[in-house]
Amino acid sequence: MKKLVALKARVQFLCALGLAASSTVWFPQPTKALCAASPMDATWQNVDSNTRSIVKVEYRTNCNDVILCPVGEPCSQPAKDIGKIRVFGSCHPRACDWGWTPVYKKSQWVKGQYDQGFAQRQVWAKLQNNQLVLVIRSHFTDNSGRADYQTREYFRKLGK
Repeated sequence: MKKLVALKARVQFLCALGLAASSTVWFPQPTKALCAASPMDATWQNVDSNTRSIVKVEYRTNCNDVILCPVGEPCSQPAKDIGKIRVFGSCHPRACDWGWTPVYKKSQWVKGQYDQGFAQRQVWAKLQNNQLVLVIRSHFTDNSGRADYQTREYFRKLGK
């Protein structure tokens, strides 16, 4: 009799275990921060359709934590990238994709960098009069003797 009771208890336990394992368990999901979109978040087209420089730019803002500082006290925020930029150069038959690079806030500008092997490029961007202003400073590292130079391009937002 004891064996029968013990066997029945085991069967009930295994049935309960199987039921618990097969049922869907719901756990609350962590909430995600809402980020305000930046007016720079867009795809931008060069206003000069005949440019031999940069033809298109994409920009996306990161959603970072906001650090609140006590009033009247110094507050240093870590140097976090605030977004990313993707630059497309004028090439044929398609634009040359430089890829995504992180950008950091520098005064009124955001700054990113590209190392293309033969040249290092600083990319500076900001909004001005509903246009994206892009300044690129190029420094050649391939011992070709080419002089460093800077370009300034203006872009209009595509879509919304």
